[in-house]
Amino acid sequence: MRPTVLIVDDDRMQRRVLARLAERAGFHAIEAEDGIDALKVVGRIPPDLVVTDLTMPRMSGPRLVYTMRTHPELVEVPIMVVTGAEDREVKIELLRSGADDFLAKPVDPEEFQVRLRALARKRKLHVDYQDVSHRLDEAKQRLEERNQELERLTHGLVSALEHANTLNDSDTGNHIRRVCAFAALLGRLSGSSERFVDAVYRYAGLHDVGKVGIRDAILKKPGKLTSEEFEEMKAHTVIGARLLSSAGLPPVACNIAESHHERWDGSGYPFGRRGDDIPLEARLVSVADVFDALVNKRCYKEAYSFERAREIMTRDAGLGLDPKLVSLFFKEQDQVLRITRKLADGEAATLH
Repeated sequence: MRPTVLIVDDDRMQRRVLARLAERAGFHAIEAEDGIDALKVVGRIPPDLVVTDLTMPRMSGPRLVYTMRTHPELVEVPIMVVTGAEDREVKIELLRSGADDFLAKPVDPEEFQVRLRALARKRKLHVDYQDVSHRLDEAKQRLEERNQELERLTHGLVSALEHANTLNDSDTGNHIRRVCAFAALLGRLSGSSERFVDAVYRYAGLHDVGKVGIRDAILKKPGKLTSEEFEEMKAHTVIGARLLSSAGLPPVACNIAESHHERWDGSGYPFGRRGDDIPLEARLVSVADVFDALVNKRCYKEAYSFERAREIMTRDAGLGLDPKLVSLFFKEQDQVLRITRKLADGEAATLH
């Protein structure tokens, strides 16, 4: 399809000459006799280019340029001004008003056609850019909608797994919420990114999800487990990691399930990892889980005081727990206690 050029000139002969030259150069030419007539024409047929004379009755070329540049649908249309004026100030003012090119009178036919084609290429590049930009915006919108859908599905999956975990274990739902909150707090204190902290908060509650694969006779045994039973219990870490991986959850979730029973000195399970070889997300959850287990009642123990829990965990720092994380955790006693009270068992509390 040929680009449309609007020729604006009060001199009918000059206007017709420019229109014929434009037609020969591959354009569809339309005409207007002055600025006011041109604005009426562009209201009906938006042009790809405009060529305007400088001096015209009713509305001059500079005024037409300025008016077009204030119109949202015409602001990017290239404008060439045909002028006999050599005044530098006139040209500067036209550029300020929004003109893109000048052509001196008398018009050289070949130069006119070459400049017209150059402006047409500029216009096409802009239109193509706008089209690509629009398509990109639409693609981003579709991607955002897809991400939101996946986010909702992930939240639903995590909630379902957490619920399954509480049904199959003695831990309460608030224990899971507290572990999530403690681990996220500790992640921030350790200087981790908010994206990482958000992932830890979301998936920390799935640390024991692998217990769905452990027999009730072991999970709910009131006394001490035998060595054989304990070996079977250890498998919940690997089961949990495989379950979360097969569900399509990210490595952060799988690492938490698999490594939260690893110990700083290498004596943990399932792989005996030590120190910084244990994923940070698992070390964060280990501190959170141990603390919550100590300060809350279990079938095998009464609840310990905050001070007693701190004493036990400080003693275990560097052995079972990451010593730096234990130190950071207890330096923020007020925040830890606030979470403990807000999400105490028996309260319908949620973390915001």
